[in-house]
Amino acid sequence: MLSLTALRALRGVPAARWAVLAALLLLVPPASFAQTNPILVSVRPGPDQQLDVTLEWTGGQPPFEIFRAADMKSVCLAINSIGSTDSRIWIDQNVQAPAFYRVYSASAAEPAEVCNGGDDDCNGIIDDNATNCDAGTCQTCIAGACRSQCGACDNCVAGSCQTRCGSCQICVNGTCGPCDPSHCQTCVGGVCQSTCDSNQCQTCGAGGTCVTACQTCETCVGGLCTDACDRDNCFSCQSGTCKPFCDPVCQICTPQGCLDNCGPCGRCVSGTCQSRCNASACEDCVDGFCRSRCAPDETCLGGVCSPSGA
Repeated sequence: MLSLTALRALRGVPAARWAVLAALLLLVPPASFAQTNPILVSVRPGPDQQLDVTLEWTGGQPPFEIFRAADMKSVCLAINSIGSTDSRIWIDQNVQAPAFYRVYSASAAEPAEVCNGGDDDCNGIIDDNATNCDAGTCQTCIAGACRSQCGACDNCVAGSCQTRCGSCQICVNGTCGPCDPSHCQTCVGGVCQSTCDSNQCQTCGAGGTCVTACQTCETCVGGLCTDACDRDNCFSCQSGTCKPFCDPVCQICTPQGCLDNCGPCGRCVSGTCQSRCNASACEDCVDGFCRSRCAPDETCLGGVCSPSGA
């Protein structure tokens, strides 16, 4: 936050500097914010370059962390930290407008968090425990604004969301209606429930009929669609059909899975065997390993072994 000292520092400042320094003043908290040991910051131009800014402050105890951002709401995010110091002065060079600053100390009082899409108390979390939303009307902070957390068919009663729908009714576009057989619903114990068995991987299909959610090459195990293809022979379910997942050109299926058949120094890449050895480094496959083909007194230059003195 900034004190009135910042206002005095602006006297005689060139017009081109106002975009930066005026932005700093926007960090002053509401007058109703009462706290002890707050950090009060003053700002002045300089000391040397035209766009230099000098910050000085009182309150809090070191260490102090300095934040700067082009957006006031994001100034306290970790990515906007520009450094820390045990001193009570900071010189920021070559500042580009707009620039919003915050000096943070763990021992200094901070303003209460409000729902505005910013980090008011500078704890690194946006809109946490916002104090300005009305819980009595079932409000909560959503996307930087106080909004009702109740559903379209709910009423807020004494701070609690309660449905307007009665027994065996569901909410459809804000209106309470009966259970819908076309959506595979039936009334059980006064509540609309699905007639489809999720443990059997069923979902509601056309005409309100329960159908399996699994593909033709999958089976339902414990409510999950599981690949039913013979994976021991390297088959998997692909677009509803069991197909081999090994590369048909340069891989073979083994009990351990797909293995390249490109030799000890080769690898299968998109259906082609490619050497792992680096020809540019004068490497050849020797005894199953990539080794330099150059003699001890030679150096590889552009893939060619040349005398070391060349």
